[in-house]
Amino acid sequence: MTTRGKIALTILFLGVVGFGVYRWWDKIAPTTQIQTHTLNLDAVQKELQANKQTPVDIPLLIGTNAAVLVDRSAIPAVTGVSDYAKPTKDGKPVVEFPINVWPGWAPIIVANAGMEPNDQSVFAKKYGFYVRLSIVDDPVKARDLFASGQSHVLWGTLDMMALFAPELVKDSRTVPVVCQQIDFSAGGDGVVARGEIRSINDFHMQNGKRKKVVLAQNSPSHYLIMSLLIDAGIDPNDVDFKWAADAPSAAKIFVQDSSFDAFVGWSPDIYSVTEKLKGTRLVVTTGTANHLVADVWAVRNDFYRDHPDVVSGLVRGIFDGMDQVRKEPKTAAKALAMAFKIPEEDCAKMVGTDGGITEGDAHLTNYRENSKFFLDPFNPANFEVVWNSASTIYRSLGTINATVPPAKVKASAVLAAMSEAYKEVRDLSQPTFKPDALTKMSAEAGSGQVLTKAVMISFEPNKSVLSADYDSTIPATLEEIGKLAGKFGNAYIIIEGNTDASRKGIVPPDLVRQLSYDRADSVRRAIMEKYKFDPNKFKVVGNGWDNPLPNCTDPSNAEHNKKNRRVEVKVFPLETGA
Repeated sequence: MTTRGKIALTILFLGVVGFGVYRWWDKIAPTTQIQTHTLNLDAVQKELQANKQTPVDIPLLIGTNAAVLVDRSAIPAVTGVSDYAKPTKDGKPVVEFPINVWPGWAPIIVANAGMEPNDQSVFAKKYGFYVRLSIVDDPVKARDLFASGQSHVLWGTLDMMALFAPELVKDSRTVPVVCQQIDFSAGGDGVVARGEIRSINDFHMQNGKRKKVVLAQNSPSHYLIMSLLIDAGIDPNDVDFKWAADAPSAAKIFVQDSSFDAFVGWSPDIYSVTEKLKGTRLVVTTGTANHLVADVWAVRNDFYRDHPDVVSGLVRGIFDGMDQVRKEPKTAAKALAMAFKIPEEDCAKMVGTDGGITEGDAHLTNYRENSKFFLDPFNPANFEVVWNSASTIYRSLGTINATVPPAKVKASAVLAAMSEAYKEVRDLSQPTFKPDALTKMSAEAGSGQVLTKAVMISFEPNKSVLSADYDSTIPATLEEIGKLAGKFGNAYIIIEGNTDASRKGIVPPDLVRQLSYDRADSVRRAIMEKYKFDPNKFKVVGNGWDNPLPNCTDPSNAEHNKKNRRVEVKVFPLETGA
C-alpha cells in the first residue's frame, strides 16, 4: 500500500469504525495497577503544552483519544465463563467466528462468500457446516465472547494469545487451541525516532541519560520494541518508557513533544510522521522484522474436542480462500469492501496485486508456511520461538504472572493430518537475496543497519573451529543467532569476526584478519547447516583487531581482550541491497 493510500484509508476508517479499526491491539485499556508509581498527569499536560510544536503540514493522525500519558497497568481478568453456544442452520452447525478489520481475513471472507451463513460458502458446500463472521475489533471483548461461549473462535496475533492464555487456561473449556496461522504482519508496525537515533543500538543509555520512548503498553508495539532491545543487548530498564492510551496517541505525543526520542506505532502514522516531520526516520518496521507478528486464530478446547471435523474444515476452507485471493485479488478486494464497508480501491491496496505474497499489508501463509511454523522444529521463527519469546517478555514486564507451555495450545495434529493433501504446495514467503548485494554496502560504517548484536564465542588459540568442548555456550549462541536471522526474514545478515590486539606488532595484521574472518565464517556455516537459509542472505567480514569495543582499547588489559574476541551480527533491511 502506498503512503498516500494509507493516509486516505485512515481518514475513511475514522468515519466508519473509529480509531482502532486498522489494528486492534491498543484497545486493551485495563485498569488493574501493577506498580505503585503514578504519573502526575497535570504536570505532564503542562509539559506537553510547553513543548507543543505540531507542524502545520503533519496529516491528521488516526485515533480519537487525547494525546496524554497514562499509568502502567495490567489487563482485566476474564469474566463470565460458560459452555459454548450451539447455533444451527438447516440442521448443520454454525461456527461463530469474530474477526477484526485486517486484510489477513480476506481468505475466510472469500471462502464464506460473505459474512453470513449461506449455501454458497466453501464451508457449507465442501465441509458440511456454516460460518458466521462478525467484526469485533476490541480484543478484550473478543476474548470475553470466547470465554462466555458466544463465539467459538478467538482471533489475534500469537503474542496476544500468549498474553491471554494464562487467564483462559484456568477453565479447561476455554483453553485456546491454536489451529492455523493466517499471515505475518508485513510492515504495519514500526519504530520512529528523531535526532541521532538511526538503529536500535542507539537506544543505549549515554552519559547516564536514558532515551525517552512513548508507546501503548501490552500491545504489539510493546512486544516489538522489547524484542528489538533484547536482540541489541540493551536492558529495557535503560530506556525511559512512557505510556499512551493507544498507538495513535503515542504518535501524537511524539509529534507534539520534542523531548521524546522515539515512538512505537503502526501504519499509517509511522509513515506520515517520517515523511512530514523533519529530522525523524523509520528505524525498523515489521516489513524487515517480518517474522515477529503472526496473526492466528484459536478455537475453544471443548469445541475442538467435540467437533474435530469442523475444525479441520475451517483450516481447509481458509486455505481454499487463500488460493482464491491469490488467483483473483480484485475479487477479494470487493469482498473486503463489502465486509468492512470501506472503498474497494483501498481494500485492493490492503490485499496487494499479488494477493498477499510480496504486496499488501499482510503476507498470507499457505499450508507449506503453516507447516514450517507449526511443525518444523528447526525453523528459527516457529510457533514455539514466537510463543516463548512473547511469554517471557510479558512475564518479565509483570503483565502476566505465569506462562503457558506452547504444547498446551498448539494443535499441530490438525495440520500434520493434511500433509498428503497439500504436498504440492510450495513456500511463497522466501524473499530474493541478491548474490552481490552485501558487497555494495558500507557495513563497517553502519549505513542503514537495523541493529547489531554482539555475541561471545571462544575459540581455541589460533583456531577457527567451533568446539563445544572448548566453549560449552556455543550451541546456545548459534541458536540465538539463528533465531535473530529467522525473525528478520526480509533482511541481510552480516557476521563480523573480531580479535583482540594483544599480539599487535608481533603477528602480521593480514593473518589476524584472516583468522577473524575464518572464525566468523565458521559461525555462518554452522547456522546455514542447521537452519538452511538462503546463502545470499549472509556476508562474512573479518575485522581483525581494527574494531575494538569502545572503552576496551588497552591490549594489556585481559578483560578488554576477552570482550574484543567476539562475533557481531548486523541486520540490514532487504532494500539496502537493492
